[in-house]
Amino acid sequence: MKIIQRKTFSTAKIIPGLFYQKLIETLPHVTIDRNKYELDRHGRGESWHPTAAPETIVIPQMTKDVSEILKLCNKYRVPIIPFGAGTSVEGHVSALQSGSISLDMMKFKDIDLPQDGTQLQDPFVSVGAGVTRKELNERLRHTGLQFMVDPGADATIGGMVSCGASGTTAVKYGTMRENILGVECVLADGTVAQCGTKALKSSAGYDLTSLMCGSEGTLGVITKVTVKLHPVPAHVSAAICSFRSLHDAAEAVAAIKMYAIPVERCELLDESSLRAFRKYVKSSSSSSPSDIPVPEKSTLFLEFTGSSKVAVEEQVSMVQSICYDFNGSGFTFTEHEEGRKALWAARHQLYYSSIALRDNAKGAIVTDVCVPLSKFADIISATVEDVKDLNVIGPCFGHAGDGNFHCILPLSDGDSEEYISKLHEINDRMIRRAMAVGGTCTGEHGVGYGKMKYLEKQYGSGGVEMMKMIKTGLDPNNILNPGKVVQIS
Repeated sequence: MKIIQRKTFSTAKIIPGLFYQKLIETLPHVTIDRNKYELDRHGRGESWHPTAAPETIVIPQMTKDVSEILKLCNKYRVPIIPFGAGTSVEGHVSALQSGSISLDMMKFKDIDLPQDGTQLQDPFVSVGAGVTRKELNERLRHTGLQFMVDPGADATIGGMVSCGASGTTAVKYGTMRENILGVECVLADGTVAQCGTKALKSSAGYDLTSLMCGSEGTLGVITKVTVKLHPVPAHVSAAICSFRSLHDAAEAVAAIKMYAIPVERCELLDESSLRAFRKYVKSSSSSSPSDIPVPEKSTLFLEFTGSSKVAVEEQVSMVQSICYDFNGSGFTFTEHEEGRKALWAARHQLYYSSIALRDNAKGAIVTDVCVPLSKFADIISATVEDVKDLNVIGPCFGHAGDGNFHCILPLSDGDSEEYISKLHEINDRMIRRAMAVGGTCTGEHGVGYGKMKYLEKQYGSGGVEMMKMIKTGLDPNNILNPGKVVQIS
């Protein structure tokens, strides 16, 4: 089957009228939206997979609303799909079952900060699931603290928990799993569950917070999250270093990690990614980071932070020495805020600038694997060779300090089945190589329905069966985002 960006499944409208009647009677203040454009957006996200729109969008205002909606959905067997900002890429929000509802969490915007302007007493804050990471950090500006998980997209906190997101800062601060203390969620039958505490550790019972992280809306609807915060660093420096080969650059990263140098960010871009990067910087209306010239060679992008200038300079000196040991050259760094921001803004736009490398491209297959750091150099180099051998466009880049990387494979409506087949072959080879060395089919994007077929290969039939038992135990009627993560017949 030829798969083109934004192809859709067809769905029949089968939500019973009695459900709507009861919904309006029970929650007259809740918004119900059937705008065609919004339905399409809520079923699509950023996915390259075939998509399907829900029949209806329901917008609750508080946790009690979510509880009542789920009680009705459970009673009338109406599938329900939680929706955040729509930035997911593995088909997480597609309405795979006809007659589905999209539960839009856009009104869950509470941030529990002191109203009198006093400082936070602890380095954490509870926020509504619909708060985006940029909104949170804007509200935190006066506190001297910040939320550090940065997936690039301005995703909601609830969505980031649901997909187990991470990003460019995970090398130092970890992923969402390491940055949440607890969640409030609503189960399929309407039960409101408090998972976790505000203590930094607990050995009380099952780890329900971790269970909800990465559950992709299949086990419950997340309404509130308590996230960890970190001090805004006093000193920041950004650097780049180019390498003779991609393999050399990846080996340098492994050495940096072995020496436990606390780099803030450590990103690796191949030559094709650098072409996209340079093209973006040249066309951007923002100022170019002219004090950090970027050559068209495999390059590490680095950021260093510390409590003093001396501490940062020590990190920079150690990393420069390691890079030169692995055939690095042109190591350049800057402390200028404008240059640093321009550098990382261009890095965050690599998805769109990669698509722009190919004429008439309208989207892309976005791949995502993570491997042990000792295997990273071999696996990413093999993927770059696949792209060259199959003669397609596919920039490779990633969070090198985590062993996580992506290959962006632009798609066009005019692509032949042969060309599309090559793109899927690259994705499949990436995943199988990653799992063969003990890695994972997804480091941060999640499973959705796009990667379900790889789970048994990764965890074995026993692991998948355990997931199914958890799913059916918490959601026996399979109303919560059905068809994602595991298939329940």
